[in-house]
Amino acid sequence: MKRLSILVLLAALTAVAADKTLVGSWKLTINVAGESHEASCTFQQDGEKLTGTCKGETGEGPVTGTITGEKITWAHSLPYNGDTLTLTYTGAFSSETEIKGDVAVAPYDITGDFSGTKIPPAADKDK
Repeated sequence: MKRLSILVLLAALTAVAADKTLVGSWKLTINVAGESHEASCTFQQDGEKLTGTCKGETGEGPVTGTITGEKITWAHSLPYNGDTLTLTYTGAFSSETEIKGDVAVAPYDITGDFSGTKIPPAADKDK
């Protein structure tokens, strides 16, 4: 019985350790309309709810989104040539420190893709 309890505990700990999180800072590469752009995002997570900020070449905006298992969706707005762009990201984890997916840019109805790499906490503090 004691052995079974230990096995159940180890299985539970493994499941918790396998959960991926966006919490922290990420560097994104966004490819839209044949152009590559860089952005940085800092995410907080409360259950399935995502918040934080993303900063691109033209400004910074608050993030709203969700994370469900491996699937991630978030959006943020920023200024661009007198307009407001809303970027909506839909993707998934490709590893614990990498995400990939698609991005849609409104109101221009342009789509592309993105990839992101988590910035290690020690590197994040140096900024």
